[in-house]
Amino acid sequence: MAADAAYFHFPAWIECCRARQDVRVPEDLLWAYRAALSRLPALVAEASERSWDNGFMQCALAAVAAAKGQPSVAEAILELDSTVAEEFLEWFHNR
Repeated sequence: MAADAAYFHFPAWIECCRARQDVRVPEDLLWAYRAALSRLPALVAEASERSWDNGFMQCALAAVAAAKGQPSVAEAILELDSTVAEEFLEWFHNR
């Protein structure tokens, strides 16, 4: 798979925004929309055969979260670079 991070970032971000703003998918597009989202985890698995940089990893993991109905987790993953992850873990372990 030759797709870059945007391939996974775009559908993840669309789903994050759609869920946050409570935008309903039009009925005539609902089946196709859900079918496309459901394919994301398999596409991420296919992409796992190559090396990932941090940006690609964030987008791929966010796409899986979005596809599995977890848009808040997807959005958090998109914000969770290594610096933010370290800060989060420090907060989490010290609370």
